[in-house]
Amino acid sequence: MEPDHLKAPELVPVEALRSGEHVTDVNGGGQHYIVLESKVLSGGCVVLELESKANDQLRVIEMSFPAGYEMERSPRRPIL
Repeated sequence: MEPDHLKAPELVPVEALRSGEHVTDVNGGGQHYIVLESKVLSGGCVVLELESKANDQLRVIEMSFPAGYEMERSPRRPIL
């Protein structure tokens, strides 16, 4: 079995993301998120409600992306 750090990242279009998935925005600065909700809107737009943790603070944000925008699906990590 190949160690996790040697595996190629699994890039997923935002419209395929589901609630509870851990993702990294590799095209937008490398921020890590947990998907809380995903909405596909007409006109090729996907709105994600995301949870992020920075400086030991959780925040919930809503971001929109064009359909086809890819994020890296991250392995789940235990919450410390």
